[in-house]
This record gives sequence, C-alpha cells and structure tokens, in this order.
Amino acid sequence: MPESNIYSSLSAALPNELTFSIKLDAGNDPDASYLDITVKDSPGTENVFEGMTFDGYCIDTDRGIRPNIDYTAKVYSSYETLPDELIGTGLIEKPENFDQVNWILNQGFEGQASTGNGTYTSGDIQRAVWSLLDDQQSSGGGTLGAWEQARVDEILALAQSNGEGFVPEYDYTTIFGEQVVGKMGVILVPDSNNDSLPDSQIVIAEVELSKIGDKVWSDCDADGIQDGNEAGMAGVTVNLLTDVDGDGVIEDGEVVDTTTTDANGNYEFTTIAGDYKVQFEQPDNKLISPANQGGDDTVDSDGLVSDVITLAPGVNDTTVDAGFYHPPSFKAALPGMLTFSVQLDAGSDPDSSYLDITIKDVPGTDNPFEGMTFDGYCLDTDRPINRNVDYTAKVYSFKW
Repeated sequence: MPESNIYSSLSAALPNELTFSIKLDAGNDPDASYLDITVKDSPGTENVFEGMTFDGYCIDTDRGIRPNIDYTAKVYSSYETLPDELIGTGLIEKPENFDQVNWILNQGFEGQASTGNGTYTSGDIQRAVWSLLDDQQSSGGGTLGAWEQARVDEILALAQSNGEGFVPEYDYTTIFGEQVVGKMGVILVPDSNNDSLPDSQIVIAEVELSKIGDKVWSDCDADGIQDGNEAGMAGVTVNLLTDVDGDGVIEDGEVVDTTTTDANGNYEFTTIAGDYKVQFEQPDNKLISPANQGGDDTVDSDGLVSDVITLAPGVNDTTVDAGFYHPPSFKAALPGMLTFSVQLDAGSDPDSSYLDITIKDVPGTDNPFEGMTFDGYCLDTDRPINRNVDYTAKVYSFKW
C-alpha cells in the first residue's frame, strides 16, 4: 500500500467506527457516484461525519451491500497500513493501488467527455476501482448503469500514468483544469460481529480534506491582538496534535505533523477531518502574548497550545494564531545620561571593588541613581579614567 507519513499519522483523527447506510447513485451527472454513503447519528457517540453524505464506491465484489440498511463499520484511511485481516483473497486483494484509486477520486471524471467514447459515468469509475483493488469484476447486477470497457480502460491508463505515489492536496487542480478541494478515500469496513472481518461489502467514501492555519506574529505592544503594523515571525516551529493514543484527550506529545512559519509568519497544515490542537514552540527570548483577547478570533493569539479545533470536511480554518513579544527591557527605566566620578577601591576586603563609582547630583536633572555609590570595574584598557573628575556619560544596559 502507498503510505504517506502525514496522512498515515492523521488517521488517528478518524473515528474508530461509525454507522452508515448507502443508496445507489449511478449515472453520468457530475454530482453522481456509484453510491451515496450517509453517516448516521449514533446515540452516545460523537464524530465529525455524523449526518453527512459522501460520494462512494465499492471496493470488493465478494460480498454484497444493500441500500437502506444501517451498517456498523470500522474506519481506516486509505493511506495507512491496513490490518492483515483485511488483505488477501476475498478481501482487498491489491491495497498497493490505493494511490491510483485516490487519484481517480480527485479528478471528477463523471460527466466529462472521454477520448471518443462518450461521457464518463460513475459505472466506469466503479469498474476502474474494482480493476485496481479486486481480482474480479462485476456488472453490479445491473446497478452500474451505463458503462463501457473502453472508457474504463482510458481511466485505468490515466491512473497508471498519473496516480503512482499520488498524495492529495487541499488546493487541487484536476486533469480537466478544474480547481477543487482535494479528497482522500476513507475506507469503511462493515463489521457488526466485531471480529475484524467484513460481513458486507467494503466501501470507500470520498472525503474532502481540511486545512488549518494561519500566522505567528511579533506582538510589539504585547496586547494579544494583531495590529496592522506588526510583522509576522519567520522560522517558528508549529506542531499539529491529535488524539494518537485514543484516550479522548489531545496531549502535548501527540504530534502528527510539524512545520515552520514562512517569511511572513504564515503556516498551514492539510488534514483529515477531525479534532486537533495547534502547538507553537516558544522562540528564544520571547514571551507568549495573552490569549483570546478582543473577541475576534481572526486576529487574536491562541496561546502556546490552542483549544481543541474540530475540522469538518472541506473546512479551511485560518484563525489559529500566536503572538510573541520581547520581555520587558530595563532600557526604558535607565536614565539616558548621568554624571559620575570614580575612586580607586582595590583591596582584599570583601566589600571592595576596583572602583567606587559615585553618581553626582546635577541641577535640573532627575534620576534614581543620584547621590549613590556603586562598586565598579573598567571595561577596557585603551583609555584612562581619572579620580575626582566629573564625567558625563551615556547609560546602557548590557542587554537591551
């Protein structure tokens, strides 16, 4: 099976199981597919797919599936390594071809003109899917509608030329030049006996990808709100978290993808629908801005780790941001200039230093150091300094 590390890891965001029913939808309408797959609301459970209907296809011909029957199914990504119990004769014979199947699902063949053989239909797509994944074909008992082997062969040739190693993207352009949201095949294995073996036809649902972002910025005034004059921060590490261990809690170590912000401070993750958190790694010498300020999610900071974000299929959430600011500087508290004199104070006494530095009272000025004496040392040997001479000096901190 082709395996993308990202989509394999993101499979943890999918529900472990769900309940669905199907109805036949064969045709050559652009919105048609072989099946409509509807995910049911299940009392006591919660997943992002409940109540949604997806285009879908059958994977194997060894078992039947009936319309208007509720099936309880195990859920898998078509980019993860499937259990051994699902692979082999009478099951999924050729899982190594899921990359080409995913490529087909992303093209929108239905309703498009073939090369001299009429219009592609969902029946053509179903036959192509069976050819790639199963060891035998079927006419679907007449349910395929209009289909022609010549069109099926065209689809297969295109898939073999273009689909090897295919991994979908959120922003995708089909071979017909159409701009669409990319899709990933989600595999549903009916298993009412809970024995890891399918008891009805295995199906694949076309699920649109999701995306999450968007910016890390330098919060100059530390107010947690992006102002128009505050620039993005490049090179900040951002992690995507989901419930990898399945305990119902998304924890800091459950990282499934990592990226860094670009030159403008922007970042994004392409995901499968599900529940996520975004974690921002704190840059050196920066503090995180206060979270959730101002009531506008599009311009606020969400902290080092965001709240749980539920992404439905096809959603592009651009509201997950982080602001960082410099720690308060001592520079602002220092006087710009002062007047001082020195006395030598070298010795072995615990209270001695090389110099005693006394800050002078200067009429018309005011700084908190006036009249005080401090231990001190010389920083360079290139210039002398004389005792009992008043020096007017600019003042700096070692670190701004």
